[in-house]
Amino acid sequence: MHATLREIRRTPEGIKIAQRAFEEFVTNNDFLLPREVVYTGCGSSYFLSQPLAMATTHRGGRGVALPCSELLYSREYYPVREPELLVSISRSGETTEAINALQSLDVPKFALTAYESTLSREADYALVVPAHEESVVMTHSFPAFYFAFLQLLNTSFGQETYDAEMASELTKEILKNEGYVREITEEFDFRNVIFLGSGILYPVALEAMLKMKEMALFWSEAYPTFEVRHGFKSVADDGTLVVLLVNEPFDWHEKLTEEFQGQGARVLTIGNGDTGADYFIGFPEVDELLSPILHLPLIQLLSYYKAVKRGLNPDSPRFLSKVVKW
Repeated sequence: MHATLREIRRTPEGIKIAQRAFEEFVTNNDFLLPREVVYTGCGSSYFLSQPLAMATTHRGGRGVALPCSELLYSREYYPVREPELLVSISRSGETTEAINALQSLDVPKFALTAYESTLSREADYALVVPAHEESVVMTHSFPAFYFAFLQLLNTSFGQETYDAEMASELTKEILKNEGYVREITEEFDFRNVIFLGSGILYPVALEAMLKMKEMALFWSEAYPTFEVRHGFKSVADDGTLVVLLVNEPFDWHEKLTEEFQGQGARVLTIGNGDTGADYFIGFPEVDELLSPILHLPLIQLLSYYKAVKRGLNPDSPRFLSKVVKW
């Protein structure tokens, strides 16, 4: 069995690891997140920084996310202003850009990482979530990092934290759809895939796009759900799988599904309501900020099984390394 698959299946355990890391952090640190926060990372860590920034804004603060390289060299084009905290994210804690980004702003520094590392040592505060992975691509550590930081965000902003046991059980239930996801890749040999998501699920769509490219070396795109209608949908045809990530579908989602089907594409809807899609994976209604941890294992499985169908080893994507250094 590939390490990548084992690690995707560890998502429920990763949530529990995240909860323990959060509890250890608040026990050992007299710290609350401020209202103005800049988040940064590279690759998957950048896509993780986006929902964290969105969650900060949703809770009444102001979060801004941008890639480490943009923060280092082009931040004058972004609404960085005068943040109260810089959060740098790196699974290894050794990514050159993530470490350098800590010095880019004269504000308190916070590291989100899986290891005691250069990043954690150079930051003023470090939330270490030891959801370790053997494979190159980031899988169960993504929802683990997200959940741990979301708990800290809720605590800092006077909100109730989530029930980690419940969240872990929900991801366990979600993973029972693994066989169905595999069936989709075997039954429909799609030539390209479009991931769609709105709000907190748009960065999840971006991460899905990246996973498909990393694991399966496969053409994939991601757009805000309804923005796809403005020109981008022209690439969809009978070889296209459209993956619609949605929490609460309404009539626009149904119309969009029909539109893609009219072009010959097939639609997979993931959420708590079907849209008339060709394929559907449902899950219970949860707090919207919690929903990414339910979507992420499914899109990772889709990429994994597409890679396997193409005869590739998703543990060792070509041209990629686990730690990116200059």
